Amino acid sequence: MVRNQKNIRIIFPGLVIIGGLLLGGCRDNPGTWGAEKVAAKITSSLELSDVTVKARPEGGFAGSGKRADGETITFTIRQDAEAHRLSWDAKGDRGFVEEGFYELK
Repeated sequence: MVRNQKNIRIIFPGLVIIGGLLLGGCRDNPGTWGAEKVAAKITSSLELSDVTVKARPEGGFAGSGKRADGETITFTIRQDAEAHRLSWDAKGDRGFVEEGFYELK
């Protein structure tokens, strides 16, 4: 019986740590994503190819990409870590305009 109690004392703290990481420590927050994840999201959301994304000094990102019809799109991306939100303004050289966002609650 004593042997089982020792195992429980060893296993339980490990489970608590793992549970904490899974439930709170590893949440995906678009408001804190780096350039690679931001580029992937804007590529899929705006259906772009040849996407370039660069960090802006004031925060967020700016970049450009091409639509299937050849229109060049430039965009500005803002991030809000508290709201778990990524938002963008996109404009094309042939009239395309979109304001969009992605957030996780």
